[in-house]
Amino acid sequence: MYALHPLTVHLPIGLLIGNALLTALYLRRGDPALETSAYHCLWLGLLLTLPAVLTGTYAAVWHLTSSAAGNSALGWINAHALVGIALVVVYWQAWQQRRRHPAVLADVHKRRGYLVRLGLGVALLVLDGWIGGHMVYALGVGVNGP
Repeated sequence: MYALHPLTVHLPIGLLIGNALLTALYLRRGDPALETSAYHCLWLGLLLTLPAVLTGTYAAVWHLTSSAAGNSALGWINAHALVGIALVVVYWQAWQQRRRHPAVLADVHKRRGYLVRLGLGVALLVLDGWIGGHMVYALGVGVNGP
């Protein structure tokens, strides 16, 4: 099951980045179809973070319990998990705000909070992806088995 984590992270990452790009295009062009597409990318990306979290948790537990060198990567694994949790919380808040107020981007006051959440979400995505890449390529976590 450990090898599923790399497979399960790419689609939510792409969808959540797509949400940010489509939202930016909507703000520039004003086409409602772009905003609707951005919303669908948001909820589908958020939904697909669940398999990524589950497979990542399994891989982390397996690595820490079966590897003698597991403790050397513990700080990085914890950082990856904490940033991932923050990422889910931020995108959950953005989704709830958009779901409760479908015209959130039309309201100047509500729009700011929504866009801040989307920006923070993208920043957390980049940071979490970097930490995950560092764990694999620099520390070798999950390279020779789970």
